[in-house]
Amino acid sequence: MKASCTYCGALFVVVAMPTAIPDNNVSFHAASEVPDPGLQLVEQEVVSAENAQPLGAVSRKTVFHGAGGTLFGIHLINTLLTLVTLGIYYYWAKVRVRAFLFSQTEFAGDRFSYHGSARELLNGTIKASLVFGIPYFLMGNAGQFLEGSTAIQVTLKVAASLLLILFIPVAITGARRYRLSRTAWRGIRFSFRGKTLDFIKLWLSGYFLTAVTLGLYYPYFSTKKHAFLTTHSYFGSEPFKFSGDGVALSRPFLRMYLLAVAVAGVVGLGLYSFVDLPGQNIEDPEAMGSFVFGAIASLMIGALVSRLLWLPYSVIEQRFFWEQTSIGSARFQLPITTWPYLKLKLGNLLLMLCTLGFAWPWITIRNIRFITDQLELVGIDNFDEIVQAYDGAPPIGEGLDGFLDTGFDLG
Repeated sequence: MKASCTYCGALFVVVAMPTAIPDNNVSFHAASEVPDPGLQLVEQEVVSAENAQPLGAVSRKTVFHGAGGTLFGIHLINTLLTLVTLGIYYYWAKVRVRAFLFSQTEFAGDRFSYHGSARELLNGTIKASLVFGIPYFLMGNAGQFLEGSTAIQVTLKVAASLLLILFIPVAITGARRYRLSRTAWRGIRFSFRGKTLDFIKLWLSGYFLTAVTLGLYYPYFSTKKHAFLTTHSYFGSEPFKFSGDGVALSRPFLRMYLLAVAVAGVVGLGLYSFVDLPGQNIEDPEAMGSFVFGAIASLMIGALVSRLLWLPYSVIEQRFFWEQTSIGSARFQLPITTWPYLKLKLGNLLLMLCTLGFAWPWITIRNIRFITDQLELVGIDNFDEIVQAYDGAPPIGEGLDGFLDTGFDLG
């Protein structure tokens, strides 16, 4: 319709727009209209975006750039210098290898760095020898040297064993504290803030329960150890978290355990029948010898079967530990499976045997790359906001770890 302004008389046109009709009152004419394909596409994209991962939920993967040939060159020089210096260069060799491995490991576009020194390792070993090595040696050999009675010798041997059991958790926590404090990513140091006394209590109780239950408590003990070491580890001011429980590992462990026991029992019964013990007098020395032989053979075969079955269980355990670990709102994922892991171990064994040990650098690279090629961190997290929180750690735990060979040596 046309109209004019009441003040100036100018003409203008008035256009009436229809009001929006609610969805529940849509007319038949509107409902029967052909929908706009472009509008449908936009709506589909909106729905897809709502069902997709949240913005920023990206996956960060690790990459290892090192080559076996380069590590072999480092290892060759380290070996020669260690021999020439009668073993003194061992600590410098260890630092060189660690520095190389860390510098070749990349995460989210940045590489790790290692800041430990050979002097620290040497001092740590000297302190560890004074605190642990000398007392352990004296307790283990003083009885024979002094020609004491059998009771005294047994007592000293037991005391030496208890000292070893006590210092293993000390070595584990000390080595973890030292190594994390000497490791950095994007200039930010890692750290370990767990109390050694708390870990000793956990270790002793778990060790006792595992022994009393003939190994059945192991998955709970292993999970508690890993949880303690993980939850007390930090990247800057950001703590790592662990949400796993030993119950999840108890079922696969029990399957492995029962199968090993069953195989050992079948072998024992077979040997028992083979030597015809049921018809012999058990007091006969020959029959007793056969019985002991059968028992030892069955135990050895059971242990061998347990070792073979340990490979698939260790894959389950390692995958479980990583996937229950998180930092901030991001969680780790390690989708490893048994068959590739078994091929890795068999390949490493063949390389070691065929080269008489000279393939150690390539085996080390294969082991690291097997993990780094599959390990990733998934979730929303901004590492740039993590505040540096570094506190130096004494190297004595590192010396204890190397002295005891507790299996935490990355280098």
